[in-house]
Amino acid sequence: MQRLRYAYRFIKSCFSQAIKEPRLRKPWFNLWMGGISLTIVWLIPLGAVIVLIGLDPLGMTLIGLLSILLLVSLLVWGEINALDTCRVFDAQLRGDQDPGRAGTEDRKQDFSHWKDAALWLVSLPGLKLRRLLTRVFRSKTEDSLVWLEAAYLMLPVISLEDHSLVEATGRIKHILQENLLRFNQGFFAVNTLAGIIQGILVVSGALLGFWAGFSIADPVTSSVLSLLFAAAIGVFLGSILALLGIFFSSFNRACYYTTLYNYALSVEAASLSGNTDQRTPPAILSQVLRKTTPN
Repeated sequence: MQRLRYAYRFIKSCFSQAIKEPRLRKPWFNLWMGGISLTIVWLIPLGAVIVLIGLDPLGMTLIGLLSILLLVSLLVWGEINALDTCRVFDAQLRGDQDPGRAGTEDRKQDFSHWKDAALWLVSLPGLKLRRLLTRVFRSKTEDSLVWLEAAYLMLPVISLEDHSLVEATGRIKHILQENLLRFNQGFFAVNTLAGIIQGILVVSGALLGFWAGFSIADPVTSSVLSLLFAAAIGVFLGSILALLGIFFSSFNRACYYTTLYNYALSVEAASLSGNTDQRTPPAILSQVLRKTTPN
């Protein structure tokens, strides 16, 4: 329970900073506008299925597949926006350490690494499964995927060091080899809490969307126009709830992982300079542990 309390305090601190800092709210707008646009785009093939095939078993299967693809595209869009959140929150953290630097990183949003973010999202489950199977069936084999223990640094490294996915993987391996991680990311259960809330909202959105769609139009007796209207309402309701969960998760995870990345950088700088005074955690971690909220 203490880990969840820390997560709650950290998330509360992030939203408090976002309320005061307009730059932190810019990725929110992009996420919502892009998410709504993606929903509209996916409505086109969904409507085509209803008009051309109808709601027979094949049609319902295709509608389900399109709904899954819509959800995946929203998740990918959330990760792409998380890259910008990492950049802005990093500037905020360094501005807290040196107020004179606050606002110096107010650049336009950069989508140049969207492919890396998308590929990372879809490949991570497979990498974790591969590592699990290797550890179960080849327990004596050297774990080549041990770097996944620090995989949470991927988005900050891609965003802040301008790396490709392959380059970022090498950088994370280097961070582990140099023992630069001095804070267990599981100590604050931000990822767990964010994942739970995202999962609840995504499932709730799916249920609400199906309920609304079938309530508005009977699949057997309704006209094609009624079915199209019902599908549009159901998809939009489901997407809004899903986007709410994705927004909550991607924003808070990006802030948390950027904080831990900053801590690793301070440890690296201290190791290179020999000055252990540089090896200090970002203020937000200490403030959460002291049950205070950052100014």
